[in-house]
Amino acid sequence: MNNRERFLAAMDFKQTDRPCHMEHGFWNETYARWSKEGMPKEVVLPELFLRSPLNDMFGYFDISKIAYVMAEQYYVPAFEDTTIEVTQDYRLFRSSRGVLMKEKRGGISVPQFLEYPIKCRADYEALRPRLTGSPEKRYRDDWAEQIRFIRGQQRDIVATHMEGFFGYPRELLGVEHLLTMFYDDPELMHTIINDHLELVMALYEPVIREVQPDFAFIWEDMCYKNGPLVSPRIFREFMLPAYQKLTHFIKQLGVKNIIVDSDGNIERLIPLWLEGGVTGLLPFEVKAEMDVTRIRKQYPHLQIVGGVEKHCLEHGKAEIDAELQRVLPSMLAQGGYVVSLDHWVHDGISMENFQYYIDQVKHFPVP
Repeated sequence: MNNRERFLAAMDFKQTDRPCHMEHGFWNETYARWSKEGMPKEVVLPELFLRSPLNDMFGYFDISKIAYVMAEQYYVPAFEDTTIEVTQDYRLFRSSRGVLMKEKRGGISVPQFLEYPIKCRADYEALRPRLTGSPEKRYRDDWAEQIRFIRGQQRDIVATHMEGFFGYPRELLGVEHLLTMFYDDPELMHTIINDHLELVMALYEPVIREVQPDFAFIWEDMCYKNGPLVSPRIFREFMLPAYQKLTHFIKQLGVKNIIVDSDGNIERLIPLWLEGGVTGLLPFEVKAEMDVTRIRKQYPHLQIVGGVEKHCLEHGKAEIDAELQRVLPSMLAQGGYVVSLDHWVHDGISMENFQYYIDQVKHFPVP
């Protein structure tokens, strides 16, 4: 089996020749560390979207990569990325999405998001043409060449990349403002979500017809360690109708695998995603108490990607073996499962430990 055949068989709960193993990505700092630990110089960092060199880290370690097919879903034209202030400690700048951000210089840290371009209905109406118009300008200049390559290869698993109905408005308003806007101006939130739904369907209909992706990927990130950032009631009122329309549209075009990405503890939202037509979820963060073996018992037909605790790879072989034995026997036996860490491969993991982990997965017995 090649990678795409193995993935599709796993998603159909069918037997595979070996476990389907896919990772989300590698930090730049991980690449730098492993380059010092003996990774050959010709191995390169992967491209996240569309085409990636065959000598990237996924090819070197022989694991599956997602080739995301993504059209621009935010501002066209984009804001100009403008530096406002630079000091010894930080850089203050406005991003291409119009967000005022403060970024620490040196080292790894999450930037501060200080101000978003949309604060009220008037702001949205002023920017609405840039968020919903110019469909012909929302594809890359080399789109046709990239699509031909993606369609003809078998190494990477192909997915359309769509912004979800929480994740998208969050990028426009910021988390805090978004959460209050569901109550302060519910009509505006319905407008934003419906506009986004219409844009996504218009952008991706020709793409799906031409590419026939292996699955549709929907990015959300709407939960934290202790649960969702919105109540099930808010999800049902604002997001569920859009999910039902989008998943129906995708399935009518022949794509039957629809997988949502949300970090944190997603448990209270799983029934709603399933009601909305979603077929699978990832990455099932263990620190957020997302135990895939327990979730599988509750949802026997849910496609599951992830759930292997990333931090166990910081330790030794015994800890890696214990984690794989916790997860893989029951998950592989029941099917519908893709092995993956519960987030990106970070620089706390040595190349030696990562190589051991992927070797153990590759040779793990498939029932």
